Amino acid sequence: MTQLLSTRRWMDLLTPEQQKTYSSAIRKGYFATYDGYRWRHEFYGAFIWKHPGRVKIIDKFKQVIGRAPLWEDITDDNLRDVKEELDASYAPNSVRTICAEINAIIRENAESKDIPSMSYARVLRAKKVVVQSVFLTDEEIRKIHEYRPKTVRRRHAKRIFMLECLCGARFSDCLRLSPVNLSSDGRTLTYVSKKTNHEVTVPVHPWLREYLVPSSPIEPQSLAVPSYNDAICFFCQSCGIDQQVKVYQAGREQIGPKWKFVSTHTGRRSFATNLSLKNVAYVLMPRATR
Repeated sequence: MTQLLSTRRWMDLLTPEQQKTYSSAIRKGYFATYDGYRWRHEFYGAFIWKHPGRVKIIDKFKQVIGRAPLWEDITDDNLRDVKEELDASYAPNSVRTICAEINAIIRENAESKDIPSMSYARVLRAKKVVVQSVFLTDEEIRKIHEYRPKTVRRRHAKRIFMLECLCGARFSDCLRLSPVNLSSDGRTLTYVSKKTNHEVTVPVHPWLREYLVPSSPIEPQSLAVPSYNDAICFFCQSCGIDQQVKVYQAGREQIGPKWKFVSTHTGRRSFATNLSLKNVAYVLMPRATR
């Protein structure tokens, strides 16, 4: 069994920006054994390095096997137990995404590591299920625009969510947007999508500029998705976005106030849906495909 020794080398080896990116994992002690590349060659290090916002998934492994998972812990039985934990904690499509991320890390290292599981792809298979999602109308977006959160974290969440609503960027891209993404004439916003690596250009909404600037000098550099979802649900509820809706999520029909079903992609979906309702055909078309 690999002996792991506690170290503070991450303080010397990680740049200030990396320390912010991996702050959650550092706080939870996963970087206590950080020694550079060798640390990243263990399963938990490889996963955290690629998915810093998914530290809770490593928590699930730790809950099942009692420690941060090494390659020797990637057995069929452990993967089944972790998937059970995921099924109990996340919606089916979220489980599917997480399993795909775990699968990719294992597959990328399968030839160079001694991985006990021979059936990881089958064990981690998860079906995609139909999901009905809500979108916010222009008037509901205006209510959020006028809402004033009282805490720094909620102001940060509002800023990122409004960027989603006003320019249609993904959550991961909104975290990186700033005034430097504006064109010289200030009429368009251009960025390269982190997920697709495509350049995207959209017109600038009159409200957009104020959300490109941090709401506070102490605004967090990162934002965990569960906390983000909680925050946007909170201020949507506070804004009275409580129309009763029926959606199909997590494999069943659900009825409740609209704010309850707002989540990470709602802003992006609202941007596209509102343009479609106005018969605007140009929506987030990558330059290479125009």
